[in-house]
Amino acid sequence: MLVENEEPSEISLPTTLWYSLANLGCGTFFAINNALIGPYLSKFTSNAIILGLMSNSHSAEGAIIQPLIGGASDRCQSRLGKRRPFMLVFFPLCALFMIVTPAAATISARFRLPLVISCIFLFTLLFNMGFDPYQALMPDITPPKQREKVTAVWTLFGLAGQILILFLPVSINIAIVLSAVLLILTVIATLFKVNEKPTQSLPPSTSLGKTLRISLQGLKLLKQARMALGIYFAAGLSIGAVLPFLTEFVIHITHCSTSTAAQMFIMLMVFTAIGVPIAGKISVKTSSVTLLMLGLGLILLAALAGLFVKTIHEIIFVMVLAGLGNGAQSVASYPLITKLVPEEEVGFYTGLQSTAASIAQPLIVTLTGYLINIGSYRVIFGVCSFGLLIALLLLTRIRMSYAADEIMLRRLEIESA
Repeated sequence: MLVENEEPSEISLPTTLWYSLANLGCGTFFAINNALIGPYLSKFTSNAIILGLMSNSHSAEGAIIQPLIGGASDRCQSRLGKRRPFMLVFFPLCALFMIVTPAAATISARFRLPLVISCIFLFTLLFNMGFDPYQALMPDITPPKQREKVTAVWTLFGLAGQILILFLPVSINIAIVLSAVLLILTVIATLFKVNEKPTQSLPPSTSLGKTLRISLQGLKLLKQARMALGIYFAAGLSIGAVLPFLTEFVIHITHCSTSTAAQMFIMLMVFTAIGVPIAGKISVKTSSVTLLMLGLGLILLAALAGLFVKTIHEIIFVMVLAGLGNGAQSVASYPLITKLVPEEEVGFYTGLQSTAASIAQPLIVTLTGYLINIGSYRVIFGVCSFGLLIALLLLTRIRMSYAADEIMLRRLEIESA
């Protein structure tokens, strides 16, 4: 019989730091994907659709794979715990294909682009298969009231990783290899120092199909979680329209060098890092919904300003505004979904959050890439503004007071399944 989990006690600062350390390595991965893969592939192709799809931290097949991985981690029963086995397998495989990528770029021109794209596709997929269980480990070991604070520290480690890899005066090939090595080292450290606390897992399922069927039933009852997933989808459309093309946008609008354009991405990360601790303090006095609304609102203002910028200094202003907003939404976004679903299913809904991004980002990158090909890079901020408006409208409909009743009914449904 499924019993309600006892709320975990607050974790200590050292445990928070050790848990967050793996996100330092993950941060280097996100910087490689979002800021460097575009210029890297531009040596082999100028097609904006290809550049956008590859400069993306989610891939389309993740729409199916991520919830299955999340659901499997909810039901995993091993000596290592529920989440750690997935981190132990998929992160090293991701690092392996990252290391292979620069080698693939040295073969004959006929096969170079397909092989490099294949490597990027595989290491992106494998990364997400390890990252979702890693993220789901946080609500397993922390009570709801501590999750924004832990997420703030975790986010700072990720931002430090992004800034670190972008500041290193090395070639993109070396940066990719260094990112892979750092990913392995930081994940191993987190696995060694952070033990999963005993939790009530869902019963092991005999098939992936049954796992998915039982888990998907929850979407009928968990209306607040369903709306949150809609918010993540709309926000994914917005962010997916900008990040893969940001470096190229700066180059085309200001005619600056690639290194100067990359500094704008660093500026975004720096002000996100400044916004995170501010948001962490605000989270003590407000709800996840209000904090997320503040973050998305600031990003919307930045996107509207982005429609008119012409100089580096104007772009810096946009990066400051967007960075502060990104800091707030980073602290509030994931803790929100963990408070809207049963703790026993948090892995599955973490996977569904990735599903929203996996559908939204390739879709919007393809559309935005097409619009760029026939127009200009400035269109990215128009698409971003539209998606953020939808996300904010959905966010106004979230009612945290309804979530507790929905979770209780869902627990009874799981018990009778």
